[in-house]
Amino acid sequence: MGMIKTLFASSYPNRPPFFFWYPHGTTKSEKKLLFKIDFFILTYGCLAYFTKWLDQANLSNAYVSGMKEDLKMYGTEYNLAVTCFQVGTIIGGIPSNLLLTWVRPRYLLPGAEFLWAILTVATYKVTNYNQLYPIRFFIGFLEGSSFVGIQYILGSWYKRTELGKRTAIFSCAAYVGTMVSGYLQSAVLKALPGTHGIAAWRWVFIIEGCMTIFVSIYGFIFFPDTPEQTTAFYFSEDEVRRVKERLVEDGREPKGEFSWNMFGRVLGTWQLYILTILWMFWNTTVGKVANTVMQLWLKSDKQHKWSLYQVNNIPTAINGWNIVMIMAANIYVDATGRRMVVVVANLIMLLFGTICLIAWNIPLGLKIVSYMFAGTDGPLSPLYMSWANILCSNDSQLRALTIAIMNSCGAALTTIIQQFLYPVTDVPKYKKGFPASLGFIGGMCIWVFVVRGFEIRALREKVLSEVEGEEMEVGSTSGSGSEVVEGGKEGVVGVSVVGKS
Repeated sequence: MGMIKTLFASSYPNRPPFFFWYPHGTTKSEKKLLFKIDFFILTYGCLAYFTKWLDQANLSNAYVSGMKEDLKMYGTEYNLAVTCFQVGTIIGGIPSNLLLTWVRPRYLLPGAEFLWAILTVATYKVTNYNQLYPIRFFIGFLEGSSFVGIQYILGSWYKRTELGKRTAIFSCAAYVGTMVSGYLQSAVLKALPGTHGIAAWRWVFIIEGCMTIFVSIYGFIFFPDTPEQTTAFYFSEDEVRRVKERLVEDGREPKGEFSWNMFGRVLGTWQLYILTILWMFWNTTVGKVANTVMQLWLKSDKQHKWSLYQVNNIPTAINGWNIVMIMAANIYVDATGRRMVVVVANLIMLLFGTICLIAWNIPLGLKIVSYMFAGTDGPLSPLYMSWANILCSNDSQLRALTIAIMNSCGAALTTIIQQFLYPVTDVPKYKKGFPASLGFIGGMCIWVFVVRGFEIRALREKVLSEVEGEEMEVGSTSGSGSEVVEGGKEGVVGVSVVGKS
């Protein structure tokens, strides 16, 4: 019982009273500063991630809304297009995140976004699926900077009691983007079918690309970089000083420098391997393909008649459900530090939904609920990423590379799973995909306890180190006193003995 209690205990040394947004005792000036940080980081971060997912989801929506027929994508061409995008994302994330510790994020992240916006607009001109593949690859390469880059920035600004909620809000932008893409597709199908000789699904790429250009311009102007680099016009000198002090108070002062030895430093840590495996498990759930597989089930359903509008919009219920669960879970974890309680509850939900989908022959209402539950992987994303930011907080390069490698390895696994376990030819039962996801979720149930075990060990080592440091300080002070009173040799010997111990 003692071990179980420790595993599920709060990770805060001194657990604060429950709070929603600001911890009790936060001063008015601190609230004003946090409002500025929240507004400018989260507006750009969420808008950038929103447009990333708007684009990522528009391929699926375009496929069921005319692209399949226009480009003659009757085999696995859609899966190959998705794979090209994923490969680009896998390759692009690591170098871009490493550059963030050297190049100003205000230039790097909006710059990459501007370029992928141009390529998104260019997608409307494709005339066959072979042209689609390279465009999707380079869009993926550039979009690889978005998720890991903003995660790194969030970890650079916020305390551990603040990080979960902000990461959750950022993560919600993905679900909003997927939802809006479905609604936008439906609106364009109704309003712009064949306008100026351009098919409705092509108009979506034009509109979404233009939206992304505006977001990138906003980022160039308002994004505040990191606390060490910021020259944002909306921060006073005192506020710039304070944003640096806050992380020192939280025991998360960034260290490390951009140099060749950083690779050896990062490769020698446990965080890189333990957290990467955790993130790879997360990328194996049905949730990674939930909207697409539900969409394709509705389109292929012979027992019920679903309109094109319903096929595009019913799966967005998964997104709305995830948004609610993401915020509830991360508000609780920020306030209590009891991450494991929420993680285990979420895993139980994933197990239930996936088991029901494997059973398949179930009532319609339960089947829709099963898609929603099996797709409830959303809360785990900010829970795991904020966990990584906290566990790697004292080394900038470790944090940047770990987050990027986590995401790249996870995306690589997702690509393999989508290609071989969730091909469109297996619609709708996915007799390989659903059982495989269930097995991986079972593995994740075990691995989260491994991560928690390493966290507990690290916390104990930190406490022991602090105690030893205090003892050395007391001993040093004592030795100095003895030197004043007794003089000469005895005082020096006293200091020397403490140093050896």
